[in-house]
Amino acid sequence: MATIVLCLGLLAWYHEATRVPGSQATRRQRIVFWFGVGFLFVALSWPVADLAQHTSLLLIVFQRQLLVLGAAPCLLFGTPMAVTARLTRPPAIDAVASRLSRPVPALATTTVLLFATAIPPSISAASSSTLVRTFLVVLTMVAGITLWLPVIVRVPGNPHLSDIAKAGYLVAQSLAPTFLSFAWIFARRPLYSSLTGQHRVLGFSAMSDQQLSAYLSKLLTFGILWTVAYVLFARAADGDDDAADDPLHWVDVQRSLERLDRHERRAGISPGQREAGAAEDSGSPDQ
Repeated sequence: MATIVLCLGLLAWYHEATRVPGSQATRRQRIVFWFGVGFLFVALSWPVADLAQHTSLLLIVFQRQLLVLGAAPCLLFGTPMAVTARLTRPPAIDAVASRLSRPVPALATTTVLLFATAIPPSISAASSSTLVRTFLVVLTMVAGITLWLPVIVRVPGNPHLSDIAKAGYLVAQSLAPTFLSFAWIFARRPLYSSLTGQHRVLGFSAMSDQQLSAYLSKLLTFGILWTVAYVLFARAADGDDDAADDPLHWVDVQRSLERLDRHERRAGISPGQREAGAAEDSGSPDQ
């Protein structure tokens, strides 16, 4: 029931947010956003969520992939820039989102979050606490959105990566966050004691469940991220990489001015000092 309320609430918010003049979504964006809500619904409802809670690491991995590789990019792509500009306007949110839109911080953050939410203590705590389980789902969604932020540009005022840079970033993202799966493959015993009943429900042992989880994690992550990276590489090779001549949008200019204003306020520069400095610079002779 909570999942239905969440999804309907998300759709209602989207409908209202995209009715604002200048924030309308295209038909393609609306369809993609609906797909994102669909991925979210499947991941958080029966049977995936129930089996992920107490029974199977394989279903936990499947749930996480639905969130990170399905729901997160679809929700991000389907939300118009004007809407995300409003959501990220508060200075604290803008500071965090701006940093996470850069490849290195995004890679580090995604790796840490996906590792922390998949280790045995986290899974054990989630199996016995609804609050912890909800918290881990939120962190997983944050990891998914962070993963895609450098590729799907939704934070205004940040430099856009070239298609080649985006492709290289996605290849790196496919490798770093999946390193925990090596432990699942080479471990000599099941690592998740809180997950039981795999043979009764799924028909295979806990060890097989753990090893299949590793293969599923790598297969889906590599398959999706490498496919997108290949498309980006191919587009760049065809000369369609438009990052360099990407048109300047007003939201980018506005966000840059807001950041400059905050920086000057922190530095103690008043508007009068700024105008005086600008006048002095414009009046100085060229050397």
